[in-house]
Order: sequence, then structure tokens, then C-alpha cells
Amino acid sequence: MICEFWLSQRYLKSGKKERIISLTGLISMVGIAIGVAVLIVVIAVMSGFDRYLQEKLIGTNADITIQFYDGYRNPQDLMDKVNKLSHVKASAPYIAGQAFMKIGTQIIGMEMRGIDPKSQQTVTRFKEYIKKGTFDISGAEIIVGEELAVKLGLKIGDTVKLVSPATLTPLDFKVKGIFNSGMYLYDSGLVLTSLKGAQDFFRMVDTVSGIAVKTDDVYKVEAVKEEIYGKLGGAGFFDVMTWIDSNRSFLNALKLEKIVMFIVVTMTTVVAAFGIVSTLIMSVMSKIRDIGILRAIGARSGSILIIFVFQGITLGVTGIIAGVCGGITLALSLNKIIDFISKLIGHSLIPRDIYYFDRIPTYFNVTDISFIIVCSLVIILAASVYPAFYATRINPVEAIRHE
Repeated sequence: MICEFWLSQRYLKSGKKERIISLTGLISMVGIAIGVAVLIVVIAVMSGFDRYLQEKLIGTNADITIQFYDGYRNPQDLMDKVNKLSHVKASAPYIAGQAFMKIGTQIIGMEMRGIDPKSQQTVTRFKEYIKKGTFDISGAEIIVGEELAVKLGLKIGDTVKLVSPATLTPLDFKVKGIFNSGMYLYDSGLVLTSLKGAQDFFRMVDTVSGIAVKTDDVYKVEAVKEEIYGKLGGAGFFDVMTWIDSNRSFLNALKLEKIVMFIVVTMTTVVAAFGIVSTLIMSVMSKIRDIGILRAIGARSGSILIIFVFQGITLGVTGIIAGVCGGITLALSLNKIIDFISKLIGHSLIPRDIYYFDRIPTYFNVTDISFIIVCSLVIILAASVYPAFYATRINPVEAIRHE
């Protein structure tokens, strides 16, 4: 094996007759490096966006919600039971329903959520999202999303009329805070009020819609969900929804998009692998005499195969290492590059008022990078096999006679 490896590396070195082969090998290696680097950057950015969106989804909603079919009075006894379960950190009651906001002649439908500000801080991150005003609300006070506030010209201290589907009677609410969660859906269509304010609004005296639950690991919510069903006696009067259940279609779409992008970008590595095929074929054709001599002195077909497979793997592995280093460096420097381009063109490439962020989120997952490396190695190995196999089929007598 050592001898085969030594010969494969010797054949890679440029001689007078093999300079074109070395140049082709270099181009192939650069192509592999570019393909791997682009793949790492794309996957890192997509993983970053996935992580960013998941943080926003979990930040505005609890990890798990227990939804009562007909409401529930005095839920503290159930909350005490839930808080004792493994992986549960906290719980909080809430009321959720639809409401209509009336501004002049405009009527806008939205979700209204009644919360207890103190306990809500333990299950969601809404307090961190407050941009103006306060999170401490009581009675007929509300917190509105920044998008909705801008659209309707609302500011702290304004009074708005909200209409409940239960009464169809307009009630006055005072704006006490404005939040920005980074998710347009919530910033433009969600209103928070106090638990008492929501109970009066929906005519739900001493009743809540459900219980919001915070866990110590957002990826163990399915296990906690099963525990809740077991502890509270099955799904007779309530339903348990995890953040994954509530956003399953959205999360599946992100996963599918990531897979499709991986397949598409991997094609660049496949195209670069054809360069390795041509390099090895040229190398085999230039070494016909050497192959004939090796076979004549007793070298086995397997040894010839290994020599040229090692040659292809050397080119590929070098390209992969360069691509991994280059891809990680490029992904880490992506925001600096964008800032530089933004300065050159005079405006931001990522307007915050459109995308809600001015930095591209990147996240490196060891599993993703490992998978990219393994896939690239498989492609390179597949590209090296045919030229190497062709070399084993050369007749030694004909090879020597040919030279």
C-alpha cells in the first residue's frame, strides 16, 4: 500500500510531458474546493436562518401549550402538577381569541392574547421585545406590535376600540407598550392584554383558554407532551400542542428547502469531479509504458487500481480541505463583505425595515459539515474508480510494445 501511495504522488508531480496533466489536476482541485466552500456557506446560512426563525417562533410562543376545549376555571392546581414534571421549568395561564380593532372607519381582525405579565416572563421572551412603553399591564391596557402601530399611527397612551366576537360591543383599551418580535405575522396581528382584561373582553369570568409551558430543552417537548397527557389523565377536556406541532408545515418547508439547496449546490462538486476523471484518464494514457512494466514485473491489477485511485483521492481531499477552510472563513466574514459592498453602493444590502435584521445569521453544524465532507469524498471516489479500472485493463505486452 505504501508503494502504491508513493507512486501515485510521484505521478502527480509535473514533468516536461505531464505539465498539462498537473494543470488539469490543479483546476480540478480548485473546482472541488469552490464546490465544497459554496456548499458550506449555503448550508451555514440556511442553518442560521433556521435557528433564527426557530428562536423567534419559540420567543413569541411557549414551548408547549395546553389548550382547554371549553376553558378552565382556576388553573393553578393543573399548573402545580405540570410544574413537577421533568424538563418543565415554568407555566403560565393565558387567554387567546380573535378580536377586531376599530380605528375610524377601519376594522382590522387580529389575535388577542390575555396574559399575566409576571408569569408570562417565565415562558416567553415578550418582555425582551418591548421597544416602547412597558410590559406591566393590567385591566383594559394593551401592548401592540410595531408593524400594527406604524400602520395605524398608534403611540403610547392612545386609546383604541376593540370589538369582541362574544359581545360585538366596542370596548376602550389604552396602549401601554409596543413590541417588535422580528416576525411580521405577530408584529402586525397580535395584541397582548392583561388576563383580567381578556376575561372581561371575552366574557370568560375566572376562566382561561390554556396554560403555556416552558421546558429546559425545546427539542424534548414531545416527551414532555406525553408526560402531560399521562399526568392530567388523557385528552378528555384539553389538547397539548408543542411549538413543533404548531409550526410543522413551516418547519417542514424549511427542511425541504435546505435539502433541495444541498442537492443543487452539490452539483458543482459533481461537475468539478469530471475534471478529476479527465485528469486521471490523461495520467493513465501518459503512463501506459509504466503500467506495462509494473504488470510485467508482477504488479497485480489491484495495485494498479490503488495507484490511480490514490491519485484522484489526493486531488479531491486537498480540494475538500481547502474548500472547508475557505467556506468556513467566507461564512464567518460574510457580514463584513456585505458591509463593505453596502458602503460601496451607498445603501444597505439588507434593509432592516424589510427583513427585520441587518446581519446574515450563520450557524455551523458539525453534522452538516461532516455530511458535506463525506458526500464530497464519495463523489471523488466514484470519479476516480473508472480511470483507475481502465488502467488495470491495459495489456502489459501491448503497453510495452506501444511505447
